[in-house]
Amino acid sequence: MIASPPLEPRLKRLMLFRVVMITTLLLIAIYVEAVSETLRPVNPLYYLIAATYALTILYVLALRFAPHPEAQVYVQVVVDLLIITGLVYLTGGTGTRTGFMLLYPISVLSGSILLYRGKGLLLAGLATLFYAGVLLAVRSGAIPPQGLADVPFMLEKHLLYSIFVTGVACATVALIGSYLSESLRDVGEQLEEAAEQVADLRELNKVIVDSIHSGLITADSGGHILYVNNFGESILGVRTADIRERPLRELIGSPLLEPLALQARASYEGLARFEVVYRRPDGTALDLGVSVSPLATPEPAGGYLLVFQNLTEIKRLEQQVRIKEKLAAVGEMAAHLAHEIRNPLGSISGSAQVLMGEANMSEEQERLLAIITRESKRLSETLNHFLYQARPALPPSGPVDIGRALEEAVTLLRNGPEVRDGQSVEFESDQGPHVCLADPDQIKQVFWNLARNGLEAMPGGGVLQVRLSSRGDDLVLSVRDEGRGMGRDEQLRVFEPFHSETPMGTGLGLAIVYRIVREHRGDITIRSAPARGTEVEVRLPRVLVTVPA
Repeated sequence: MIASPPLEPRLKRLMLFRVVMITTLLLIAIYVEAVSETLRPVNPLYYLIAATYALTILYVLALRFAPHPEAQVYVQVVVDLLIITGLVYLTGGTGTRTGFMLLYPISVLSGSILLYRGKGLLLAGLATLFYAGVLLAVRSGAIPPQGLADVPFMLEKHLLYSIFVTGVACATVALIGSYLSESLRDVGEQLEEAAEQVADLRELNKVIVDSIHSGLITADSGGHILYVNNFGESILGVRTADIRERPLRELIGSPLLEPLALQARASYEGLARFEVVYRRPDGTALDLGVSVSPLATPEPAGGYLLVFQNLTEIKRLEQQVRIKEKLAAVGEMAAHLAHEIRNPLGSISGSAQVLMGEANMSEEQERLLAIITRESKRLSETLNHFLYQARPALPPSGPVDIGRALEEAVTLLRNGPEVRDGQSVEFESDQGPHVCLADPDQIKQVFWNLARNGLEAMPGGGVLQVRLSSRGDDLVLSVRDEGRGMGRDEQLRVFEPFHSETPMGTGLGLAIVYRIVREHRGDITIRSAPARGTEVEVRLPRVLVTVPA
């Protein structure tokens, strides 16, 4: 059961009402005294009014320093009844010459509303008793008549009738006031219970929505965002307060999220599904799977519900599976190529070199033989890549300080033909050692392939930044260029065999890098954007041992 409304604020309203009433009485008394000198003196009223003001001040102090609201209700209503009795005594109250006897039911009504049914009837009885007491006291001659000069001459039945009417009126308003008060209390309790239930349901709904491990967005019929759950905020990297009322198209950046497109797909299919690429505020690109359905609201166009998930990791795993499948196919192909190409290729290359040693050759013949030799060498390198892909993976040989191997490789690269005019190579390393279980030759091959790709991406010149560092339990090799960069689609295919963006590339360099890194139980990631360069980061498990110099 919910507690009844507090008495204190209602008691304050009663005191305010009393002040208004007594002030009105004061103004009437002043007016009557000013316009008519033949009427009975009204000076005693001033004492009664002053006493009422003084009592109100005492009530305020008592409520502040000794707060017992229910007891104060009794005291104030009983005192009000006594004051009303005094007014009736001074001005008359048995006929139509005064209306002050009507204050009895008003005072009883206020007390009944504050104290409810049984206590209201008690106040009605007190009011009747006070009224009857003053009439009987005047009739018996116990007190002078004052305003009740006609009472000694009234018939007994008229006197009793006046008391009876007053008592019935007080009892009636007590019952009505108590009934209304209790009805209002019951309605208030029901409203409070309903409000608590709504609050509980709202909290439960929020907990359920925030516990879903999927992003959830609600939008209005115009495609403007209304709400994003906690998991959705973590995926998108935003807060609901920052994106509320923003268009979905502006947030996620897909024409599929235009209001007309949403309406058409959701109404036609019932549930529209599609994938979009979302870029977080920190620049991270995510693959999102989005489902859109219309909100079930009474309005015809109530809005949309979007449920989305981060598919980036799934896409990455799918990419790894595709790469492994292609690498397996390359391995089978390499076994056949080894038999069908390698021996004839060696013969062709050897014959061309013999012919180049002959004298009396024309310039055109020498140029053609040089082309044969160069292309044979390139084809031989491609064949070696194939053979590496077909070779079974070998476990890393032992703990190696790859920092030393990389320093040697960087020195060779700086002095080799790969670095053209306008290009430079910077190498930075934190304090070693940088030890991991690795094959140093394979680590050098990873670096060479990444460095060549970076230099080829900067035909107009630039700086190739190479950094080796320890980060937690990993060694991190970072190779960053200032080249043309890559788009999202190109990044997804960059490790696939035979995929190359350069005309003379075989598309196997990064595939070999990927395989070597995975064989060393490492990981490789790419961060790139068109016209902003590319950074490739290789992570290898770190080993806390010392390698002899």
